[in-house]
Amino acid sequence: MRILSIFALLLTFTTAAFAQSAMDEQIALARQSANADRQAILMGNMQFKADEAAEFWPAWKAYRAASKANGDRLLNLIRDFAMNYESMTDLKANELMTDYFSIRMQDLVIKQQFAKKIDVFLPAQKVMRVIQIENKLDAAIQMQLASEIPLTR
Repeated sequence: MRILSIFALLLTFTTAAFAQSAMDEQIALARQSANADRQAILMGNMQFKADEAAEFWPAWKAYRAASKANGDRLLNLIRDFAMNYESMTDLKANELMTDYFSIRMQDLVIKQQFAKKIDVFLPAQKVMRVIQIENKLDAAIQMQLASEIPLTR
């Protein structure tokens, strides 16, 4: 997933405005590519009937839009962490942790709302499989982020 390498680059481009703009463009392209990859993985692992697919994909696109908005919050948190890395205070650390927990909780709320929405037209086992796939993809991103973002001092 190309978006993972972009997150790592965030830590190196925190001061110059032009670099930030270029970084934002790279992130947007990486996200677009990652979203297409995610959709392809779902398509390869799910067998939807025609009527299920007709309802699923619009619901999934709305879910991904909500996830992207929450992902923007995570990107901002990573930028904030990077900008404060050298001069981290206890107050800033607490602020960052509070924001992080809020973002993770919102991820679960978004995913739960999506599961409830698709449960209306998909059997529970298919809903579970979709959520499992989404969880695995999210875990891969989280693992990459954890390996790229340094521990606070």
